[in-house]
Amino acid sequence: MKILKIYTICGSILIMTFFSACSEESDVGISQGKKLTSQYIQEAEDIDKESYAGLEDVFLDTKTIQGQESKITLLIFGKNRCGYCDKIKDDIKNSKSLQNTLKSHFLPYYINVSYAKNHLLQFQNTPESTLSTSTLMETYVKSPMRPTPTLIFLTPTGEVIYELPGYIPSNEILALLEYMQSQKWKGKDKDTISLEINESLRNAFMDFMKE
Repeated sequence: MKILKIYTICGSILIMTFFSACSEESDVGISQGKKLTSQYIQEAEDIDKESYAGLEDVFLDTKTIQGQESKITLLIFGKNRCGYCDKIKDDIKNSKSLQNTLKSHFLPYYINVSYAKNHLLQFQNTPESTLSTSTLMETYVKSPMRPTPTLIFLTPTGEVIYELPGYIPSNEILALLEYMQSQKWKGKDKDTISLEINESLRNAFMDFMKE
């Protein structure tokens, strides 16, 4: 019976995570139809930075997305008029623990897919490449309908470690970040990593319920 309850809770967490998201739909389509002139790109970059106003000391400029030894690259894909995207940013603003963890152990980027930009990718032992915002999302976000927010964790060489579609509360995000920075995922396949992350999220959820 206890095992059944645990699996029920885990399943509920995953279902809530998937549905706590905004579908991709129209904004990316608008971006795809824009001609990437120099003036438009600069305007988009300026507007893009406004997407994470108040978190400029946490999120890095998306013009160049890098990999770095001893740090994990984190891509957070969001868009305009996405309530859960705003909520995850508010959670970070309201949590010094999240801010400090992101700045100390990650290279975090908030990518607003409502605007078309060019991103220079510089990962270790990998040729440089330049991708538009829509292509960047298509390359890394594999979840159905490409919901926002979606969190993508990358190795210094640009390989995907884990993809999290949708919103989860701040205590669960912190648990996820702690798992990533622990490097426990190294040398494991994605199914094993997913199981271990689900366990971390379940424990964070149970701890929250005890409070």
